[in-house]
Amino acid sequence: METKEPNPNPQVDAKSPGRTISVVGALALGTLLVGGIMPRLQQSKNLAEDTKDINGSVREVNVVSPHLQIADALQLPSNIRALEETLIYARTSGYLTRRYVDIGSRVLKGQVLAEVQSPDVDQQAFQARADQAKAVATVGQSEADVQNKQAGVQEMEAQVARARAGIEQARALLAGSISRLSQTKSALAAASAKVAQTRQALAVQRASLKQTEAQRDLAETTAKRYRSMLQQGFVAQQDADQAEATLKTTSAAVESSRASIGAAQADVDAALQDVESGKAVVSTAEADVRSSRENVSAAQAAYTSAVANVSAAKANVGASRANVVASVAQVRSNQANTERFSVLQGFSKIVAPFDGVITLRNADVGSLVTPGDSTNTKLALFSMARVDTLRIQVGVPQTYFQSVKPGTKVTILVRELPGRKFEGSVFQNAGAIDPATRTMLTEVRVKNLGNLMVPGMYARVQFAVDGTAQAIRIPSNTLTIDASGTRVDVVGPDNKLRFVPIKLGRDFGTEVEVTSGLAGNEKLVSNPTDDLKDGQEVKILASKEAK
Repeated sequence: METKEPNPNPQVDAKSPGRTISVVGALALGTLLVGGIMPRLQQSKNLAEDTKDINGSVREVNVVSPHLQIADALQLPSNIRALEETLIYARTSGYLTRRYVDIGSRVLKGQVLAEVQSPDVDQQAFQARADQAKAVATVGQSEADVQNKQAGVQEMEAQVARARAGIEQARALLAGSISRLSQTKSALAAASAKVAQTRQALAVQRASLKQTEAQRDLAETTAKRYRSMLQQGFVAQQDADQAEATLKTTSAAVESSRASIGAAQADVDAALQDVESGKAVVSTAEADVRSSRENVSAAQAAYTSAVANVSAAKANVGASRANVVASVAQVRSNQANTERFSVLQGFSKIVAPFDGVITLRNADVGSLVTPGDSTNTKLALFSMARVDTLRIQVGVPQTYFQSVKPGTKVTILVRELPGRKFEGSVFQNAGAIDPATRTMLTEVRVKNLGNLMVPGMYARVQFAVDGTAQAIRIPSNTLTIDASGTRVDVVGPDNKLRFVPIKLGRDFGTEVEVTSGLAGNEKLVSNPTDDLKDGQEVKILASKEAK
């Protein structure tokens, strides 16, 4: 391993870069110690000694007290505004055909400022009038339709009456058919009974025929026997004649019985024909009854249909009346539309809403204008202000609000008008204190004689207070202003500090006015230092009253 020998030449070693840096560093360190660090070390030592003194003993402070000052004339800054100011817009679309005013023109209420031609509105107004005439004609047509429908209802009611009469007539015919059916059935029953009767009579005649035939046969046999016996002489001629006579009588009786049977058979046949004829009549009567019942049903159906037709006709009348109401409503709607377009046509002339001066003009002749509102000030044609009376709004401090009442006389001073004082009065106030500024918004009004003042000017408003208002004033050297705001250090009865935030009013140089935060009987630390702490115990050296 190679060992480096020391340089035998010290001059060469002093000129080496490392040695040069060491010398320069030593010189810089000395300069830093003398010029920067040493004073700071001394200050730190002094601060530590002061802190030790504070921590070891009670801090001594000087205090002063606020004092109440009777308020003199109150003068507040403000801006002058017009009593009334407004933007004037077109109320209809069209082209600006005439313009009669420009900026600075003084106008009266109702004076025509410009005229707008709106052909679209004119056409719409014509259409609205035509629609109104059409709606009126529709009303007449609807009323005539109602009358026609009412006549139809009357006709349908007559048909209902006729249908009701048809029902009664059909029922009467049905009753007659039923009566005739009963009669024919009775006749049929009588014919049937007569058939039975004639048949019974026929049977009796047949039985009688058999009896007479038997008697004839007996008489014939007897007559033959008597003839034989007469020839033999066993009987008398008279007996034989009697037997012959009996034979003849019985033979006649047989013929008579046979004739009676023929008559009885004829009676039976006649009775049977009557029965058949009665059945035909009954069938006809039953057919008549069925037909009459069908007629009754048809009449009832016709009546029901007629009643339904009446209800439908009445419903049509109601619908027609509703159409009349709708048509009348349409007439009113069209009339309102016509009036609206008439009003829009009246908007072709732009007039001044009050007496004043034109402060802005945004349109020239030939410009297309449209209706505007306050949300788009670029559409305003003119701006005007009433400047015969001006209004000024100021914030009156809480200390003076009881002295500044409506009617209080004020003096307005304008820097650009030296030597001129304008007399005005308080018109009204807000009736409440703004908690952010501790002031009450108050409006002053002043007559602008000669139009010397114009809206927008800066002015000072001087109030003549009544001398009863008192304001709290404190020396300016008691204030502490830091990031937390403005405060004073108050020494309490227990000789401990209390940081109290306050709000300031006017600045009088060596004194300032306090509008809130103090009652007026506190002890304030004079020339407070940054090392004082809230709640720290102090000792009062002296008490000085603010002058």
